[in-house]
Amino acid sequence: MSNVILYIATSLDGYIAKMDHDISWLSNVEVKGEDYGYQDFLDGVSAVIMGNTSFQVIKDFGDWPYKNKQCFVASHSPDITPNDNVTFITDPASTIKELKANSEGNIWLLGGANLADSLLRLDLVDELILSTVPILLGNGIRLFNAPQPELGVTVLSSQSYPSGLIQTHYKIIKNGHNS
Repeated sequence: MSNVILYIATSLDGYIAKMDHDISWLSNVEVKGEDYGYQDFLDGVSAVIMGNTSFQVIKDFGDWPYKNKQCFVASHSPDITPNDNVTFITDPASTIKELKANSEGNIWLLGGANLADSLLRLDLVDELILSTVPILLGNGIRLFNAPQPELGVTVLSSQSYPSGLIQTHYKIIKNGHNS
């Protein structure tokens, strides 16, 4: 069965972007030839799900970075301009349940914060891979909105890199036990 994995970078103080959605601070840890396990992670993913704000940022990057993946954008906006790369959805929970039952690979919960927040509350996220960048932004878009329900986690792995980035892979403990 597929896992839903929130794979995301965060500042040391828990922000995933500045207030204007700027993520240029991620370049602080760019190292030639180092992808922090991204390609291996991406190879294990069959579907990508993101919020509309994340999509609006990514679609302007140039070439669509998730070719050969099923891509879903959760949006409440009915006036979305169609895009060949993605399927717009209004019920991410049912899409995830369907994907988990039928997908070969994992499901990447790319962001943003509101979507991650709602899916965590619905107990639909299985794992977290958080790349902590050594910077204090002081303000911005938080990874987790309070109040969050209490969730137990197990650390599957943690790795520090010469750039200062620390990547920790967590498994969320379901129903009070580790399955």
